[in-house]
Amino acid sequence: MSPVQRYSSISRLSGLVFLTVVGFFLPGGGAQAGECAASLGSIASLSAGLRTEIRTDDLQRLYSGAQGPCLWSSQNAAALIATLSKAGEQGLDPGIFHLGDIARLHGSPTDAALRDLLLSDDALRYARIMTRGQVDPTTVDSDIDFDIYPGDVLPGLKTALTDGDVSTWLAGLPPQQPQYAALIGLLAHYRALAAQGGWLMIEPPETSVKPGKSSPLVATLRQRLAAEGYLANAEGSDVLTGDVLAALKQFQERHGLDDDGALGKKTAAALNVSAAARAEQIALNLERWRQLSRGIPPTRIEVNTASATAALIVDQKPVLRMRTVVGARKTPTPLVRSDIRAVVVNPPWVVPVSIVRKEIMPALRRNPDYLEAHNMEWKNGQIVQAPGPKNSLGRIKFELHSAFDVYLHDTPARSLFNKADRDARARSHGCVRLEKPLDLAEKLLKANVNWPRERIEAAIEEGATQRVQMATDIPVVIAYWTAFADEDGAAEFREDIYGRDARLAAALPHGGEAAPAPGIGPVSMAPVSGAKVGACMA
Repeated sequence: MSPVQRYSSISRLSGLVFLTVVGFFLPGGGAQAGECAASLGSIASLSAGLRTEIRTDDLQRLYSGAQGPCLWSSQNAAALIATLSKAGEQGLDPGIFHLGDIARLHGSPTDAALRDLLLSDDALRYARIMTRGQVDPTTVDSDIDFDIYPGDVLPGLKTALTDGDVSTWLAGLPPQQPQYAALIGLLAHYRALAAQGGWLMIEPPETSVKPGKSSPLVATLRQRLAAEGYLANAEGSDVLTGDVLAALKQFQERHGLDDDGALGKKTAAALNVSAAARAEQIALNLERWRQLSRGIPPTRIEVNTASATAALIVDQKPVLRMRTVVGARKTPTPLVRSDIRAVVVNPPWVVPVSIVRKEIMPALRRNPDYLEAHNMEWKNGQIVQAPGPKNSLGRIKFELHSAFDVYLHDTPARSLFNKADRDARARSHGCVRLEKPLDLAEKLLKANVNWPRERIEAAIEEGATQRVQMATDIPVVIAYWTAFADEDGAAEFREDIYGRDARLAAALPHGGEAAPAPGIGPVSMAPVSGAKVGACMA
Protein backbone atom coordinates (compact mmCIF):
# COMPACT_ATOMS: atom_id res chain seq x y z
CA MET A 1 0.00 0.00 0.00
CA SER A 2 1.39 3.40 -0.94
CA PRO A 3 1.89 6.11 1.70
CA VAL A 4 -1.02 8.07 0.25
CA GLN A 5 -3.32 5.03 0.27
CA ARG A 6 -2.18 4.25 3.81
CA TYR A 7 -2.90 7.79 4.91
CA SER A 8 -6.35 7.72 3.28
CA SER A 9 -7.19 4.45 5.04
CA ILE A 10 -5.94 5.78 8.37
CA SER A 11 -7.93 8.97 7.92
CA ARG A 12 -11.15 7.05 7.27
CA LEU A 13 -10.52 4.76 10.25
CA SER A 14 -9.64 7.72 12.49
CA GLY A 15 -12.87 9.44 11.51
CA LEU A 16 -14.91 6.41 12.50
CA VAL A 17 -12.96 6.04 15.72
CA PHE A 18 -13.42 9.73 16.50
CA LEU A 19 -17.20 9.56 16.07
CA THR A 20 -17.47 6.36 18.07
CA VAL A 21 -15.27 7.43 20.96
CA VAL A 22 -16.58 10.99 21.24
CA GLY A 23 -20.11 9.60 21.25
CA PHE A 24 -19.13 7.28 24.07
CA PHE A 25 -17.79 10.12 26.21
CA LEU A 26 -20.65 12.53 25.64
CA PRO A 27 -23.31 12.73 28.35
CA GLY A 28 -25.20 9.49 28.51
CA GLY A 29 -22.55 7.78 26.38
CA GLY A 30 -20.24 6.27 28.93
CA ALA A 31 -18.11 6.64 32.03
CA GLN A 32 -17.70 9.96 33.81
CA ALA A 33 -14.74 10.80 36.07
CA GLY A 34 -15.06 8.88 39.31
CA GLU A 35 -17.24 6.09 37.87
CA CYS A 36 -14.34 3.69 37.31
CA ALA A 37 -13.43 0.79 39.50
CA ALA A 38 -12.52 1.53 43.10
CA SER A 39 -8.86 1.39 42.20
CA LEU A 40 -6.71 1.19 39.12
CA GLY A 41 -4.74 -1.40 41.00
CA SER A 42 -1.45 -2.22 39.39
CA ILE A 43 -0.81 0.14 36.52
CA ALA A 44 1.94 -2.19 35.36
CA SER A 45 -0.48 -5.11 35.00
CA LEU A 46 -3.15 -2.99 33.33
CA SER A 47 -0.64 -1.57 30.84
CA ALA A 48 0.97 -4.90 30.05
CA GLY A 49 1.03 -5.43 26.31
CA LEU A 50 0.18 -1.84 25.45
CA ARG A 51 2.12 -0.30 22.54
CA THR A 52 3.57 2.47 24.64
CA GLU A 53 6.89 4.12 25.40
CA ILE A 54 5.43 5.93 28.42
CA ARG A 55 7.10 4.69 31.56
CA THR A 56 4.92 3.16 34.25
CA ASP A 57 6.36 5.51 36.87
CA ASP A 58 5.08 8.50 34.84
CA LEU A 59 1.57 7.09 35.03
CA GLN A 60 2.03 6.37 38.72
CA ARG A 61 3.04 10.01 39.24
CA LEU A 62 0.02 11.19 37.28
CA TYR A 63 -2.48 9.10 39.24
CA SER A 64 -0.81 9.50 42.62
CA GLY A 65 -3.10 11.39 44.99
CA ALA A 66 -5.99 11.56 42.51
CA GLN A 67 -9.48 11.74 43.96
CA GLY A 68 -10.83 8.55 42.52
CA PRO A 69 -9.05 6.49 39.89
CA CYS A 70 -10.43 8.23 36.79
CA LEU A 71 -8.95 11.53 35.65
CA TRP A 72 -10.69 12.08 32.33
CA SER A 73 -14.02 13.87 32.09
CA SER A 74 -16.20 13.59 29.00
CA GLN A 75 -15.15 17.04 27.78
CA ASN A 76 -11.41 16.48 28.25
CA ALA A 77 -11.54 13.03 26.67
CA ALA A 78 -13.39 14.39 23.63
CA ALA A 79 -10.79 17.16 23.23
CA LEU A 80 -7.92 14.69 23.31
CA ILE A 81 -9.57 12.27 20.90
CA ALA A 82 -10.35 15.07 18.45
CA THR A 83 -6.71 16.18 18.53
CA LEU A 84 -5.29 12.68 18.11
CA SER A 85 -7.70 11.91 15.28
CA LYS A 86 -6.16 14.82 13.36
CA ALA A 87 -2.56 13.86 14.09
CA GLY A 88 -2.12 12.86 10.46
CA GLU A 89 -2.44 16.53 9.51
CA GLN A 90 0.91 17.09 11.23
CA GLY A 91 2.61 14.24 9.44
CA LEU A 92 2.09 11.68 12.19
CA ASP A 93 0.59 8.22 11.88
CA PRO A 94 -2.58 8.23 14.05
CA GLY A 95 -1.99 4.50 14.49
CA ILE A 96 0.69 5.21 17.08
CA PHE A 97 -2.09 6.18 19.48
CA HIS A 98 -4.71 3.94 21.13
CA LEU A 99 -7.80 5.38 19.44
CA GLY A 100 -9.10 1.97 18.39
CA ASP A 101 -8.67 0.50 21.87
CA ILE A 102 -10.28 3.54 23.49
CA ALA A 103 -13.32 3.09 21.23
CA ARG A 104 -13.50 -0.63 21.91
CA LEU A 105 -13.08 -0.66 25.68
CA HIS A 106 -16.27 0.10 27.51
CA GLY A 107 -18.79 -1.69 29.70
CA SER A 108 -17.06 -3.15 32.71
CA PRO A 109 -15.42 -1.14 35.50
CA THR A 110 -12.05 -2.69 34.66
CA ASP A 111 -12.37 -1.53 31.08
CA ALA A 112 -13.26 1.96 32.28
CA ALA A 113 -10.05 2.07 34.32
CA LEU A 114 -7.97 0.82 31.42
CA ARG A 115 -9.60 3.34 29.08
CA ASP A 116 -8.65 6.14 31.46
CA LEU A 117 -5.09 4.84 31.48
CA LEU A 118 -4.97 4.77 27.68
CA LEU A 119 -6.17 8.37 27.48
CA SER A 120 -3.43 9.45 29.88
CA ASP A 121 -0.84 7.42 27.99
CA ASP A 122 -1.82 8.98 24.67
CA ALA A 123 -1.88 12.49 26.11
CA LEU A 124 1.67 12.12 27.43
CA ARG A 125 2.86 10.53 24.19
CA TYR A 126 1.36 13.33 22.09
CA ALA A 127 2.84 15.98 24.36
CA ARG A 128 6.32 14.50 24.12
CA ILE A 129 6.12 14.19 20.34
CA MET A 130 4.98 17.79 19.96
CA THR A 131 7.68 19.19 22.24
CA ARG A 132 10.70 17.08 21.22
CA GLY A 133 9.77 14.92 18.23
CA GLN A 134 9.22 11.21 17.80
CA VAL A 135 12.94 10.47 17.89
CA ASP A 136 15.92 12.15 19.50
CA PRO A 137 17.83 13.77 16.61
CA THR A 138 21.15 13.18 18.35
CA THR A 139 20.59 9.43 17.92
CA VAL A 140 20.16 9.94 14.17
CA ASP A 141 23.05 12.34 13.46
CA SER A 142 26.10 13.00 15.60
CA ASP A 143 26.80 16.56 14.41
CA ILE A 144 24.09 18.31 16.44
CA ASP A 145 24.77 20.97 19.05
CA PHE A 146 21.19 21.87 19.83
CA ASP A 147 19.40 21.87 23.18
CA ILE A 148 16.58 19.34 22.92
CA TYR A 149 13.60 20.25 25.12
CA PRO A 150 14.15 18.43 28.43
CA GLY A 151 10.91 19.58 30.04
CA ASP A 152 8.55 17.28 31.89
CA VAL A 153 5.14 17.40 30.18
CA LEU A 154 3.37 15.56 32.99
CA PRO A 155 2.78 18.57 35.30
CA GLY A 156 1.10 20.45 32.44
CA LEU A 157 -1.26 17.55 31.80
CA LYS A 158 -2.01 17.19 35.48
CA THR A 159 -2.90 20.88 35.75
CA ALA A 160 -5.04 20.75 32.61
CA LEU A 161 -6.98 17.78 33.94
CA THR A 162 -7.49 19.48 37.29
CA ASP A 163 -8.64 22.72 35.65
CA GLY A 164 -10.82 20.86 33.18
CA ASP A 165 -9.17 22.55 30.18
CA VAL A 166 -7.16 19.93 28.29
CA SER A 167 -8.10 21.61 25.01
CA THR A 168 -6.02 24.74 25.72
CA TRP A 169 -3.08 22.62 26.90
CA LEU A 170 -3.18 20.53 23.73
CA ALA A 171 -3.30 23.64 21.51
CA GLY A 172 -0.11 24.98 23.08
CA LEU A 173 1.97 21.85 22.53
CA PRO A 174 2.88 21.97 18.80
CA PRO A 175 5.58 24.37 17.59
CA GLN A 176 4.12 27.86 17.56
CA GLN A 177 6.36 29.26 14.81
CA PRO A 178 4.48 30.31 11.65
CA GLN A 179 6.79 28.10 9.57
CA TYR A 180 5.31 25.01 11.22
CA ALA A 181 1.74 26.06 10.49
CA ALA A 182 2.69 26.82 6.88
CA LEU A 183 4.14 23.33 6.46
CA ILE A 184 0.92 21.77 7.77
CA GLY A 185 -0.97 23.57 5.01
CA LEU A 186 1.53 22.46 2.38
CA LEU A 187 1.34 18.86 3.61
CA ALA A 188 -2.41 18.82 3.06
CA HIS A 189 -1.95 20.38 -0.40
CA TYR A 190 0.61 17.84 -1.64
CA ARG A 191 -1.29 14.91 -0.19
CA ALA A 192 -4.33 16.11 -2.10
CA LEU A 193 -2.27 16.37 -5.29
CA ALA A 194 -0.97 12.84 -4.74
CA ALA A 195 -4.49 11.51 -4.11
CA GLN A 196 -5.56 13.07 -7.43
CA GLY A 197 -2.84 11.18 -9.28
CA GLY A 198 0.07 13.57 -8.98
CA TRP A 199 1.75 14.53 -12.23
CA LEU A 200 3.45 13.16 -15.31
CA MET A 201 7.11 12.19 -15.28
CA ILE A 202 9.43 13.85 -17.80
CA GLU A 203 12.01 11.85 -19.69
CA PRO A 204 15.42 13.37 -18.87
CA PRO A 205 16.71 14.98 -22.07
CA GLU A 206 20.03 13.90 -23.57
CA THR A 207 20.84 17.56 -24.12
CA SER A 208 19.21 20.51 -22.38
CA VAL A 209 16.22 22.14 -24.03
CA LYS A 210 17.22 25.82 -24.00
CA PRO A 211 14.82 28.78 -23.89
CA GLY A 212 13.38 29.54 -27.31
CA LYS A 213 13.97 25.99 -28.58
CA SER A 214 11.32 23.50 -29.69
CA SER A 215 11.00 20.00 -28.22
CA PRO A 216 8.28 17.35 -27.79
CA LEU A 217 9.17 17.40 -24.09
CA VAL A 218 7.67 20.89 -23.75
CA ALA A 219 4.13 19.49 -24.06
CA THR A 220 4.77 17.15 -21.13
CA LEU A 221 6.49 19.96 -19.26
CA ARG A 222 3.39 22.10 -19.63
CA GLN A 223 1.18 19.39 -18.12
CA ARG A 224 3.67 18.78 -15.33
CA LEU A 225 3.94 22.45 -14.33
CA ALA A 226 0.17 22.96 -14.57
CA ALA A 227 -0.46 19.98 -12.27
CA GLU A 228 1.51 21.63 -9.46
CA GLY A 229 0.04 25.06 -10.09
CA TYR A 230 2.99 26.75 -11.77
CA LEU A 231 1.13 27.15 -15.05
CA ALA A 232 -2.49 28.17 -15.54
CA ASN A 233 -2.93 26.52 -18.93
CA ALA A 234 -1.38 23.21 -20.00
CA GLU A 235 -2.14 23.89 -23.66
CA GLY A 236 0.32 25.68 -25.93
CA SER A 237 3.14 25.30 -28.41
CA ASP A 238 6.14 23.01 -28.02
CA VAL A 239 8.51 25.98 -27.91
CA LEU A 240 10.11 26.71 -24.53
CA THR A 241 9.11 30.35 -24.31
CA GLY A 242 6.48 32.67 -22.88
CA ASP A 243 4.34 31.35 -20.06
CA VAL A 244 5.95 27.91 -19.86
CA LEU A 245 9.43 29.44 -19.71
CA ALA A 246 8.38 31.79 -16.89
CA ALA A 247 6.78 28.88 -15.00
CA LEU A 248 9.89 26.72 -15.39
CA LYS A 249 12.13 29.51 -14.08
CA GLN A 250 9.86 29.91 -11.07
CA PHE A 251 10.01 26.15 -10.46
CA GLN A 252 13.81 26.23 -10.62
CA GLU A 253 13.98 29.14 -8.21
CA ARG A 254 11.76 27.36 -5.68
CA HIS A 255 13.91 24.25 -5.86
CA GLY A 256 17.30 25.91 -5.42
CA LEU A 257 18.36 25.42 -9.04
CA ASP A 258 19.91 27.80 -11.51
CA ASP A 259 16.88 29.64 -12.91
CA ASP A 260 18.22 29.67 -16.47
CA GLY A 261 14.96 28.36 -17.94
CA ALA A 262 16.69 25.37 -19.53
CA LEU A 263 15.17 21.91 -19.20
CA GLY A 264 18.22 19.83 -18.32
CA LYS A 265 18.80 16.62 -16.41
CA LYS A 266 19.01 18.29 -12.99
CA THR A 267 15.77 20.22 -13.49
CA ALA A 268 14.08 17.11 -14.89
CA ALA A 269 15.15 15.14 -11.80
CA ALA A 270 13.48 17.74 -9.55
CA LEU A 271 10.35 17.74 -11.71
CA ASN A 272 10.18 13.95 -11.45
CA VAL A 273 9.95 13.82 -7.67
CA SER A 274 6.38 12.67 -7.08
CA ALA A 275 3.72 14.55 -5.14
CA ALA A 276 3.66 11.73 -2.59
CA ALA A 277 7.42 12.01 -2.09
CA ARG A 278 7.11 15.77 -1.63
CA ALA A 279 4.41 15.20 1.00
CA GLU A 280 6.74 12.81 2.81
CA GLN A 281 9.55 15.37 2.62
CA ILE A 282 7.27 17.97 4.22
CA ALA A 283 6.34 15.49 6.98
CA LEU A 284 10.02 14.97 7.78
CA ASN A 285 10.56 18.70 8.13
CA LEU A 286 7.54 18.91 10.44
CA GLU A 287 9.25 16.30 12.61
CA ARG A 288 12.48 18.34 12.57
CA TRP A 289 10.54 21.42 13.72
CA ARG A 290 9.09 19.41 16.61
CA GLN A 291 12.57 18.27 17.59
CA LEU A 292 14.16 21.71 17.54
CA SER A 293 11.46 24.36 17.84
CA ARG A 294 11.77 24.95 21.60
CA GLY A 295 15.31 26.20 20.96
CA ILE A 296 14.36 28.57 18.13
CA PRO A 297 13.59 32.09 19.41
CA PRO A 298 11.48 34.62 17.47
CA THR A 299 14.49 36.91 16.95
CA ARG A 300 17.55 35.18 15.53
CA ILE A 301 20.01 34.76 12.72
CA GLU A 302 18.92 31.59 10.95
CA VAL A 303 21.05 29.67 8.47
CA ASN A 304 19.34 27.02 6.37
CA THR A 305 22.15 24.76 5.19
CA ALA A 306 19.80 22.83 2.89
CA SER A 307 19.16 25.99 0.85
CA ALA A 308 22.52 27.67 1.61
CA THR A 309 20.81 30.85 2.75
CA ALA A 310 20.73 33.00 5.87
CA ALA A 311 18.32 35.54 7.30
CA LEU A 312 18.18 37.96 10.18
CA ILE A 313 14.73 37.41 11.66
CA VAL A 314 13.21 39.88 14.13
CA ASP A 315 10.00 38.87 15.88
CA GLN A 316 9.45 36.11 13.32
CA LYS A 317 9.85 38.50 10.35
CA PRO A 318 12.94 38.44 8.09
CA VAL A 319 14.62 41.83 7.80
CA LEU A 320 17.75 40.75 5.90
CA ARG A 321 18.29 37.80 3.56
CA MET A 322 21.40 36.54 1.83
CA ARG A 323 23.02 33.57 0.15
CA THR A 324 25.68 31.56 1.94
CA VAL A 325 28.36 29.01 1.24
CA VAL A 326 28.01 26.00 3.53
CA GLY A 327 29.72 22.70 4.15
CA ALA A 328 30.39 20.31 1.30
CA ARG A 329 28.78 16.86 1.27
CA LYS A 330 31.84 15.33 2.94
CA THR A 331 32.20 18.16 5.47
CA PRO A 332 28.60 19.07 6.35
CA THR A 333 27.73 22.12 8.37
CA PRO A 334 26.35 20.86 11.71
CA LEU A 335 23.04 21.76 13.32
CA VAL A 336 23.81 24.41 15.92
CA ARG A 337 21.96 26.63 18.36
CA SER A 338 24.29 29.26 19.78
CA ASP A 339 24.72 33.02 20.20
CA ILE A 340 26.89 35.67 18.59
CA ARG A 341 28.89 37.12 21.46
CA ALA A 342 31.36 39.22 19.49
CA VAL A 343 32.09 40.50 16.01
CA VAL A 344 35.75 40.47 14.95
CA VAL A 345 36.87 43.06 12.42
CA ASN A 346 39.96 42.08 10.37
CA PRO A 347 40.20 38.60 11.93
CA PRO A 348 43.32 36.44 11.62
CA TRP A 349 42.75 32.85 10.64
CA VAL A 350 44.26 30.08 12.73
CA VAL A 351 44.33 27.21 10.26
CA PRO A 352 42.82 24.03 11.73
CA VAL A 353 45.19 21.11 12.15
CA SER A 354 43.15 18.93 9.79
CA ILE A 355 43.50 21.48 6.97
CA VAL A 356 47.21 21.92 7.69
CA ARG A 357 47.71 18.18 7.42
CA LYS A 358 45.51 17.46 4.42
CA GLU A 359 45.97 20.61 2.32
CA ILE A 360 48.73 22.98 3.38
CA MET A 361 51.54 20.48 4.01
CA PRO A 362 51.10 18.86 0.56
CA ALA A 363 51.01 22.38 -0.94
CA LEU A 364 54.25 23.27 0.87
CA ARG A 365 55.95 20.20 -0.57
CA ARG A 366 54.97 21.38 -4.03
CA ASN A 367 55.77 25.05 -3.39
CA PRO A 368 58.06 26.02 -0.47
CA ASP A 369 56.86 29.64 -0.82
CA TYR A 370 53.19 28.72 -0.28
CA LEU A 371 52.91 30.31 3.18
CA GLU A 372 54.45 33.60 2.10
CA ALA A 373 52.27 33.73 -1.01
CA HIS A 374 49.15 33.36 1.16
CA ASN A 375 50.26 35.76 3.91
CA MET A 376 50.69 32.88 6.38
CA GLU A 377 53.31 32.08 8.99
CA TRP A 378 54.05 29.63 11.77
CA LYS A 379 53.15 30.97 15.25
CA ASN A 380 53.44 28.84 18.39
CA GLY A 381 53.18 25.64 16.40
CA GLN A 382 50.20 26.81 14.36
CA ILE A 383 49.83 28.26 10.89
CA VAL A 384 48.16 31.66 11.05
CA GLN A 385 46.97 33.77 8.13
CA ALA A 386 47.30 37.48 8.82
CA PRO A 387 44.31 39.80 8.49
CA GLY A 388 43.79 41.46 5.14
CA PRO A 389 41.75 41.43 1.95
CA LYS A 390 42.94 37.92 1.03
CA ASN A 391 42.31 36.39 4.46
CA SER A 392 40.09 33.32 4.16
CA LEU A 393 37.69 34.74 6.77
CA GLY A 394 37.40 38.02 4.91
CA ARG A 395 37.08 41.21 6.90
CA ILE A 396 34.39 40.21 9.43
CA LYS A 397 33.91 37.17 11.61
CA PHE A 398 30.83 36.51 13.77
CA GLU A 399 31.93 34.52 16.81
CA LEU A 400 29.71 31.88 18.33
CA HIS A 401 30.45 28.94 20.57
CA SER A 402 29.59 25.36 19.71
CA ALA A 403 30.99 21.88 20.09
CA PHE A 404 32.06 22.01 16.43
CA ASP A 405 33.84 25.39 16.44
CA VAL A 406 31.91 26.72 13.47
CA TYR A 407 31.10 30.36 12.89
CA LEU A 408 29.79 32.84 10.32
CA HIS A 409 32.23 34.93 8.32
CA ASP A 410 33.04 37.04 5.30
CA THR A 411 35.07 35.68 2.38
CA PRO A 412 37.23 37.14 -0.38
CA ALA A 413 35.83 34.50 -2.77
CA ARG A 414 32.65 36.28 -3.85
CA SER A 415 31.93 34.54 -7.16
CA LEU A 416 30.05 31.60 -5.63
CA PHE A 417 27.31 33.92 -4.37
CA ASN A 418 26.37 34.61 -8.00
CA LYS A 419 25.26 30.99 -8.39
CA ALA A 420 21.59 30.30 -7.66
CA ASP A 421 22.24 26.55 -7.61
CA ARG A 422 22.52 25.60 -3.96
CA ASP A 423 24.79 22.65 -4.80
CA ALA A 424 27.38 25.04 -6.20
CA ARG A 425 27.52 26.76 -2.82
CA ALA A 426 28.31 23.62 -0.81
CA ARG A 427 32.06 24.21 -0.70
CA SER A 428 33.22 24.96 2.84
CA HIS A 429 34.75 22.76 5.51
CA GLY A 430 31.73 23.37 7.76
CA CYS A 431 31.63 27.10 8.51
CA VAL A 432 29.16 29.49 6.90
CA ARG A 433 30.37 32.18 4.50
CA LEU A 434 28.02 35.15 4.18
CA GLU A 435 27.09 37.08 1.06
CA LYS A 436 26.33 40.29 3.00
CA PRO A 437 28.52 40.28 6.13
CA LEU A 438 28.83 44.07 6.31
CA ASP A 439 25.04 44.52 6.14
CA LEU A 440 24.60 41.98 8.93
CA ALA A 441 27.33 43.57 11.05
CA GLU A 442 25.69 46.97 10.61
CA LYS A 443 22.29 45.72 11.80
CA LEU A 444 23.77 43.93 14.79
CA LEU A 445 26.34 46.47 15.95
CA LYS A 446 24.38 49.66 15.38
CA ALA A 447 21.57 48.59 17.68
CA ASN A 448 23.72 46.57 20.06
CA VAL A 449 26.81 48.70 20.75
CA ASN A 450 26.18 51.89 18.75
CA TRP A 451 28.61 51.04 15.97
CA PRO A 452 27.10 52.49 12.75
CA ARG A 453 28.24 51.36 9.32
CA GLU A 454 30.73 54.22 8.99
CA ARG A 455 32.56 53.10 12.12
CA ILE A 456 32.70 49.49 10.94
CA GLU A 457 34.09 50.54 7.56
CA ALA A 458 36.66 52.79 9.24
CA ALA A 459 37.77 49.91 11.47
CA ILE A 460 38.14 47.66 8.44
CA GLU A 461 40.18 50.32 6.67
CA GLU A 462 42.55 50.64 9.64
CA GLY A 463 43.53 47.00 9.18
CA ALA A 464 44.01 46.15 12.85
CA THR A 465 42.14 43.30 14.45
CA GLN A 466 39.32 44.51 16.71
CA ARG A 467 37.00 42.31 18.73
CA VAL A 468 33.70 44.09 19.37
CA GLN A 469 31.92 42.51 22.34
CA MET A 470 28.14 42.40 22.01
CA ALA A 471 26.16 44.07 24.78
CA THR A 472 23.42 41.49 24.19
CA ASP A 473 24.05 38.07 22.67
CA ILE A 474 22.28 37.46 19.35
CA PRO A 475 20.77 33.96 18.94
CA VAL A 476 21.97 31.92 15.98
CA VAL A 477 20.20 28.85 14.59
CA ILE A 478 21.94 26.72 11.97
CA ALA A 479 19.20 24.40 10.75
CA TYR A 480 18.41 22.06 7.85
CA TRP A 481 15.04 22.63 6.18
CA THR A 482 14.59 20.74 2.90
CA ALA A 483 10.95 21.83 2.67
CA PHE A 484 9.60 25.22 3.71
CA ALA A 485 7.19 27.96 2.67
CA ASP A 486 8.38 31.22 1.12
CA GLU A 487 7.02 34.63 2.12
CA ASP A 488 4.02 34.10 -0.17
CA GLY A 489 3.26 30.72 1.33
CA ALA A 490 4.44 28.77 -1.74
CA ALA A 491 6.31 25.50 -1.24
CA GLU A 492 10.08 25.42 -1.65
CA PHE A 493 12.09 22.21 -1.73
CA ARG A 494 15.80 21.43 -1.58
CA GLU A 495 17.83 18.32 -2.19
CA ASP A 496 18.69 16.24 0.86
CA ILE A 497 22.36 16.98 0.26
CA TYR A 498 23.59 15.67 3.63
CA GLY A 499 21.23 12.67 3.77
CA ARG A 500 19.62 13.86 6.98
CA ASP A 501 16.06 13.34 5.70
CA ALA A 502 16.80 9.77 4.67
CA ARG A 503 18.31 8.90 8.05
CA LEU A 504 15.45 10.56 9.93
CA ALA A 505 12.86 8.68 7.87
CA ALA A 506 14.58 5.39 8.66
CA ALA A 507 14.59 6.20 12.39
CA LEU A 508 10.90 7.09 12.67
CA PRO A 509 8.62 4.44 14.19
CA HIS A 510 7.02 2.26 11.48
CA GLY A 511 8.65 4.54 8.91
CA GLY A 512 5.89 7.00 9.84
CA GLU A 513 4.30 9.02 7.07
CA ALA A 514 7.80 9.77 5.89
CA ALA A 515 9.55 6.79 4.37
CA PRO A 516 12.68 7.48 2.29
CA ALA A 517 11.46 9.02 -0.94
CA PRO A 518 13.12 8.33 -4.29
CA GLY A 519 14.44 11.39 -6.02
CA ILE A 520 14.77 13.53 -2.91
CA GLY A 521 18.47 12.94 -2.34
CA PRO A 522 21.10 10.62 -0.86
CA VAL A 523 19.86 7.59 1.02
CA SER A 524 23.04 6.61 2.84
CA MET A 525 22.21 5.40 6.33
CA ALA A 526 25.71 5.95 7.74
CA PRO A 527 25.78 8.41 10.66
CA VAL A 528 27.16 11.84 9.90
CA SER A 529 30.53 12.19 11.59
CA GLY A 530 30.04 15.93 11.94
CA ALA A 531 32.13 18.89 10.92
CA LYS A 532 35.64 18.61 12.29
CA VAL A 533 36.41 20.89 15.21
CA GLY A 534 37.95 24.03 13.84
CA ALA A 535 37.75 22.77 10.26
CA CYS A 536 36.46 26.01 8.76
CA MET A 537 37.86 27.50 5.60
CA ALA A 538 36.66 30.03 3.04
